[in-house]
This record gives sequence, structure tokens and C-alpha cells, in this order.
Amino acid sequence: MDVHDHVGQNLAISKIKIESLRESAASPELAEDLEEIRNLISQTIESTRSLTFELSPPVLYELGFEAAVEWLVRQTRQQYGLSADFKADGQTKPLDNNVRILLFQAVRELLVNVAKHAQAHNVTVSTRRVRNEIRVSVEDDGVGFDISKAGSHDYKTGGFGLFSIRERLGHIGGHLEIQSKPGRGTRVTLTAPIDQESQNSGEGRK
Repeated sequence: MDVHDHVGQNLAISKIKIESLRESAASPELAEDLEEIRNLISQTIESTRSLTFELSPPVLYELGFEAAVEWLVRQTRQQYGLSADFKADGQTKPLDNNVRILLFQAVRELLVNVAKHAQAHNVTVSTRRVRNEIRVSVEDDGVGFDISKAGSHDYKTGGFGLFSIRERLGHIGGHLEIQSKPGRGTRVTLTAPIDQESQNSGEGRK
């Protein structure tokens, strides 16, 4: 959110300065060029707002991670026409803000990949707590793939983004597990640590 605020502020200032220059332009041609630049800045401002909402929507902060994922599943169902479901185990899962954002973005990437590449009819996102970890699974009934070929160049550029997700999870002490076979669908499980400070203060107990 801080990055968006900084970019948005700079764009807004640039727009104001362009408008000022346009009003004092020495020629109609220059004024027209400046107006075109102003319009491009306006479009960029709207695009950054939209991107920020998609990557980290208000519901993620207002209602928490699981409610945000449930919202994401509904969006996937509406946008792509998939049969998409969300399941939770009912346990509290306090998460550090960085972990929450990373997991949300990872689930979003996985759902987009299922919709665009897996040729699936059904996808289920489930969350559960195992001791001091949260496990988030995205499972589909699509075409699957050969995990042994997961290191190939074709796989990396196939739109799955799994290596990027695995690397990001590793930075926060988490990991990623893939279960898949050709024609048998895919199950990707994201594991990340529970926020120990919140747990110790009593928020994580249940």
C-alpha cells in the first residue's frame, strides 16, 4: 500500500504540473501534446488503483485472510465460470501482514493459472491450521502435468509461476508442495508460519 501511495502521489503531482504547462502553452500543438500526456497520466493513476485493489483488496485488511480468499474464490467463479469452492477448518490463524499478503497473491496466481491453463471444471481452495503453520491448498481437476519436467524451460514459461511462489514462500520460512499427474489434476499446497506474537498474546488460541 505504501508503494501505491508514493506512486499515486507522484503521478497526481505530475498531472497538476502538466495541466499548468498546458494552460500556458506557447502553441496549440504543444497544448495538444500536453493534453495527451495528461490523459495518459490519468489512465495510469486508474490502472495503479485497479492493480492495487486486485493484489491487496480492502477485504484483506478489513475481514482477514480467509474472508479475502473466499472473496477471491467467488471472483474466480464469476469471472471464469469455474465451479470454485472455499473450505476452512474453523481454527484461528493469526498471520503477519507480509505473510497474509504473500499468501493472498499466491492463491490469486494459482487460481488464474487454473482458469487459463489447467482446462479444469472444478477448483477448491482450502485452509487449515497444523500446529504453528497455515496450509492453503488449491486443488483442480484439470489436465495436470509431469512434475519431473517441472524444471524445464517450457514449464517455467508456461504461465504457472510456481517457482516464483516457492521462492517467495522460502523467504518467510514457508514452502510449497505440488502433487500432479497428467490427466489427474493438480494440488498445490502453500505452507507458512502462524504469527507467534499474536498467538502468544492469546489471539491465536482456540
